Amino acid sequence: MQIRDFLQTEGIVIGSAASDKKSVLDTLVELHNRCGNLKNAAAFYEQVLSREEEGTTAVGGATAIPHAQGGAVRRTGLCAMTLSEGIDWGAPDGRPVQLIFLIAAPVQGGEHLAVLSRLITMLMNKTVARALTRAETPEAFLTILEEEETARRMDPYKIPMPQRRNFPPDWSDVPPPDMPDAKSADTAFGSQEFYRVLAVISKAPEKGDAQTEDNAYVYMASQSLHSAAGQLGIAIKAETHDRDGSENLLSAQEIEQAEAIVIAADGPVDMSRFDGKRVVRGSLGDGIRNGEKMLRRAVSGTASVYHSISLRQKTKAKTKEKAPRSLPALSPYLHKGAARVLPFYAAGGLLKIIGFLIDLAAGISPVASFGYTTQTASLFFTVGTMLFTFALPVLSASIAEAIAGKWGFAPGFIGGWLAAIGGSYLKIGGGISSGIFGALFAGLAAGALTLLLEKSLSRVQDPSKGAGAYFICTLCSVILTGGAVCAVNPLAFTLYDGAYRLLEAAGGVSGILSGALTGAYTALDMGGPLSRAAYAFATADGGTALAAVTAAWITVPLSVALAATVFRGHFPLYQRQGGPVNYILSIGGILEGAVPYAAANPLRVIPACLIGSATSGAVTAAFGCTVSSSVGGMFALRTAAGWMYMLPAIAVGSIISMFLLAAFHRAHAGKQAESSAALQQSAALQQESV
Repeated sequence: MQIRDFLQTEGIVIGSAASDKKSVLDTLVELHNRCGNLKNAAAFYEQVLSREEEGTTAVGGATAIPHAQGGAVRRTGLCAMTLSEGIDWGAPDGRPVQLIFLIAAPVQGGEHLAVLSRLITMLMNKTVARALTRAETPEAFLTILEEEETARRMDPYKIPMPQRRNFPPDWSDVPPPDMPDAKSADTAFGSQEFYRVLAVISKAPEKGDAQTEDNAYVYMASQSLHSAAGQLGIAIKAETHDRDGSENLLSAQEIEQAEAIVIAADGPVDMSRFDGKRVVRGSLGDGIRNGEKMLRRAVSGTASVYHSISLRQKTKAKTKEKAPRSLPALSPYLHKGAARVLPFYAAGGLLKIIGFLIDLAAGISPVASFGYTTQTASLFFTVGTMLFTFALPVLSASIAEAIAGKWGFAPGFIGGWLAAIGGSYLKIGGGISSGIFGALFAGLAAGALTLLLEKSLSRVQDPSKGAGAYFICTLCSVILTGGAVCAVNPLAFTLYDGAYRLLEAAGGVSGILSGALTGAYTALDMGGPLSRAAYAFATADGGTALAAVTAAWITVPLSVALAATVFRGHFPLYQRQGGPVNYILSIGGILEGAVPYAAANPLRVIPACLIGSATSGAVTAAFGCTVSSSVGGMFALRTAAGWMYMLPAIAVGSIISMFLLAAFHRAHAGKQAESSAALQQSAALQQESV
């Protein structure tokens, strides 16, 4: 097998002017149809679009390899296109895509996996990818690929693989299980109520260029298992771990319902969650080579049952007093909620900035109604405010959903909404919002309550046979979550009142102390009761307090933007992508742009931002800077006295917060590395029990 067997010059387009993903895919499908690879071009096009909706097919390096497998394809084929200008494809490295390959595969056979792996292996060489992008003719394009195949001395009949590792068990002579009626390959992808098999795919914990290769192998193993599952009619979900992070994390409910677990990993895997499940384990290369065999073994009933501890340890543990259970790691759930809510704050903040600009162009000064004085500005500002209003409920709902599955979404949303409006037993609306901390509490409470109710009400393994119990679970969880949030929300007013009184007392002692406290409160809960108390005090006091609030509102988003830009490696991909937006939000003094960062790591982000904002507020007060309105961020500096001192104060506070954010996140990464090494050591011991 060589690339020329599947890619012809008639299937290559050079220097296309297409400006969006659908136009590119439409052209590539038409090329496949002209090359005789398709039975039904329209059906294949829909399959390709459906595959794109499930997750990006961009592999980094300005390259995307979309693919689809189904009955609309006559034979395995490959078509390619280069673009004159890159387009957004949701690439993991954030780069626009200029080089696209579209693979078409029939239902039967695994040739497309060989094509996919061969392409990814060659495109790891960035020089090859750049040369393909700059090729001037289809002939030159194909020649580059052929020369790379020859230079790598690829065996024409083998798929490039990572080094084989000697993981048990052996899949030779796997007995064919009793399979259900075969489904099309497309049913293996997408959302399922119940997954018969779960998979975990993980790269080796290596450094350097090997990470890029492992990322490609993780992608290839995932596609191999999904393709085999489609042919066998098995509903599967794959959890992946690579250089860019983890995706499709398996929930406790999914693990409990699954028939078996497939592990294709060269790195450490947390096996404790699979206690009592049938587990088939192999290397990353085994996942690519033997995906079908692994799945057949998994559902054959012959796979070994994994036990996290030995029978002797279990017996010994029963004789001891039962130790209290430790709290589960909350970080994955918080990151899930933060990633989901980041677009709300980004889009809402940008719309508010547009409102500011429209009013500014109309000659409106930064006053209390700045941003929605004119009718056009009000439209943008109102929509942006609505996005901010729904952000906290969505944050809570996403956290609850990550903990307890889809049945936790509604209780989490209601809890977040009550936290946002300050609802209590005495007054449902119009109270003091408990802000980000109230939303986090609501999400965690809703997830925990829903999970407990699910275990109590669940009658059977298959949710389709006991759906009524889950609706009852949701209803009860909504009531309990709402009650818990309404019971906690009155604390927000207590905090608001106490903070306001403390600011009044500090103002009578020292302006610098008042400025520092005002800045600290502003960053402490980012729109919650303490931040509102700081704004109310500054509005009533005016002068230096209002200048301190203005400086803090600019410092918070600016500091996270700087940290996500300068120290990119310390932040996950979605937070790196949100960095540039926060530069813009800082201009308008919209500190809510930092809320997704604080929601993901409150114990690291909030102290760092608090120290920087307190510094900005103290320096601003020390120089006696004043503003007549804090609305509008940088725009409000037009009304400031001593604005030339406020800018250095903001810069100093932002830089301090930037370095603190980097230090706190790097310290966390170091702890994760130690944990990973421990997991790797324990994984080697656990293999013997599989």
